[in-house]
Amino acid sequence: MTVIYVIVKMLTLPGAVTHAFFEHMCCRMSKIIVDDARVIQTNEMLSHVDHELVKRRGASFDICFIPFLFNLFLGIIALSYGAAMIYYFSNFKSAFAWICLYLGISLCANLFPQVEDVAMLRENIYKRKKGLAAKIFVSPFYAVFFVGAYLEKFGLTLITSVAFSFAVPYILGWFIPSLYRVMA
Repeated sequence: MTVIYVIVKMLTLPGAVTHAFFEHMCCRMSKIIVDDARVIQTNEMLSHVDHELVKRRGASFDICFIPFLFNLFLGIIALSYGAAMIYYFSNFKSAFAWICLYLGISLCANLFPQVEDVAMLRENIYKRKKGLAAKIFVSPFYAVFFVGAYLEKFGLTLITSVAFSFAVPYILGWFIPSLYRVMA
């Protein structure tokens, strides 16, 4: 399990580094002590920073959500160009399109927080007696983070990111009709 995890993270190193950067930035903004900021390690901390346990529920949500959001946003931007040019316009000679496709897959393969961070989010949100609105608001995010954290733990996010890269031009075709007409 750890060997597959490390191999997938090394293959998608640009996305792993950006996820660790955004996670470190969230820890600094929330005044959470970072114990180990090394990004490239050969264990389960690859692409994550080692920080103390989060006691505040807002900070717990931020550490899970903000790196997810930024990696997703940057990954979709890179995948939009790379996947459209390579998969659907058959422009196999464009080096920039291949780089964008690789960066997009790399960023999308490193979206999710660690299992421990998701467990802290659950404990900080659901174990308290107050805040029903917060529990309702966070529940869909918690479900996505929970499933994604386990997919990432077993190295399956690379497969889901490659599959997502095939779907991105079709998804864009719904929002950009002229692109859909060219692909059809």
